Amino acid sequence: MKKLFLLPLLLSATSIFAQAQLPPLPPSGFVTLDQIVNEFSTQPDAALQKYNGQRVAVYGRVGQVEKSDDTEGNPLVAYLQRADNPSPDVKCVFSADDVPTTNVMISDDQSQAIIFHRNSDGQLTEQRPFIVVGQNVVIRGTFSNYVAGDVVLKDTHLLKKEEAKKLIEENK
Repeated sequence: MKKLFLLPLLLSATSIFAQAQLPPLPPSGFVTLDQIVNEFSTQPDAALQKYNGQRVAVYGRVGQVEKSDDTEGNPLVAYLQRADNPSPDVKCVFSADDVPTTNVMISDDQSQAIIFHRNSDGQLTEQRPFIVVGQNVVIRGTFSNYVAGDVVLKDTHLLKKEEAKKLIEENK
């Protein structure tokens, strides 16, 4: 009779232990979009523990850009999305420190965020795409929350191509 009682407890403890084992973050904090999304989809409690307050660098495809509507005045949000999944997966909130509020515009078709540079007289001196839908990027940010299926990163910044390429190579 004791064996029948202990078996469910043993199986339950084994399954909890198996679920809690996620690979640790490398020192660089590098993770692919697929990896972080799969971890939150399959083991949300373990993923919350793993990423809580961590600074991560997520490599993935930009699926959407939009002006932020948060109350903290952050100007821009970019969503990293898997090509086979139309809903947002990782929400990257850019602060005014990285993207000046007065100098960013979202294109009418929401395919890119454009940065404007002005001189001291307010005249436009340069404009360039900052982040474009469809491109693969590395965005570094601090894990903030997991809300409605979105992994939320705050205080994010877009890594320059050279830095991103180096990080990707180091983590193959």
